[in-house]
Amino acid sequence: MQFIKRFRVGQRAIKTAVSVGLALALAMVLGSSLPIFAAIGAISVMSRTWVDSLKESLNQIAGTFLGYLIACVFVTVLPNPTFFVWMALGVLCVISLCIGLKLNFAIPLASIVFADVCLYTGGDSIVYGFHRFTDTLVGLVVALLVNVVIRPYNNRQKIINTMDEIQKMFLPLLQSRVLEHRYPDLTPLTEKMTSLASELRIFEKQPVALWQHAVRVAARRQEAAYLRGCEQLLAKMCGELAALCNMDSNPAPGEESIERLEAHGLTAPENLKDYCRCSPMDAQVMDFHIGNLLDAYDFLTAFHHV
Repeated sequence: MQFIKRFRVGQRAIKTAVSVGLALALAMVLGSSLPIFAAIGAISVMSRTWVDSLKESLNQIAGTFLGYLIACVFVTVLPNPTFFVWMALGVLCVISLCIGLKLNFAIPLASIVFADVCLYTGGDSIVYGFHRFTDTLVGLVVALLVNVVIRPYNNRQKIINTMDEIQKMFLPLLQSRVLEHRYPDLTPLTEKMTSLASELRIFEKQPVALWQHAVRVAARRQEAAYLRGCEQLLAKMCGELAALCNMDSNPAPGEESIERLEAHGLTAPENLKDYCRCSPMDAQVMDFHIGNLLDAYDFLTAFHHV
């Protein structure tokens, strides 16, 4: 079962495969002599969202055309453009210009087009290079259309699942810090919160289908507000837990706090208070942060079931 889960095929992989097949078919219909460039274009531009695909397509088009132009200069000016020194310098020029124009994503494909045009020795290299550019363009356009039409990316369920995972992390951490007087490692929790924030930014920027624009825009805003509210509750819980972990002392929580913790399935040792030698003020501070954390925890749980 673990083997199957590890090698399951995702939606992005399926879209890439479909894009490659369609790009090759279209390139052959258009009479391309090297349809492999259409396949390379389709592979290089497939992303999670079609907005990302559009940005990457524009970058790839600009970068590829840049590689083609530099290759045209080399085959026109240099007597032997395939000499390895010139090829190395040409690739360096392509990379440098792409970086300078902020086309970093297009560097591999632009370099491939440059090398292919320079290494081509039969016929008109410039015309050949233009055909390679248009072949690549076919793959870019096909991949973009596939990403738009076939099940556009929606990470809402992934966000919900991530929030559930984060919420489940708090009770064991509370058990460790409050009832066992250990200082837990909060790095996994912080990493999960960072991942959640990234997914939320993607969700908020995801465009909606044009044929449902008016309805879906309002619904998307409402969904985004709900998810951001949940994130804020999780962030509050993180803050309260961090405050507990920043305490230098280990006071025993009050009876009310212990009852609330036990109501959430945690177990308080019978001799808990025997190991605590702290001032009443420290105990009040701990109870304050525990109460705030559990209030947010309970509110988030109720929020999910509304």
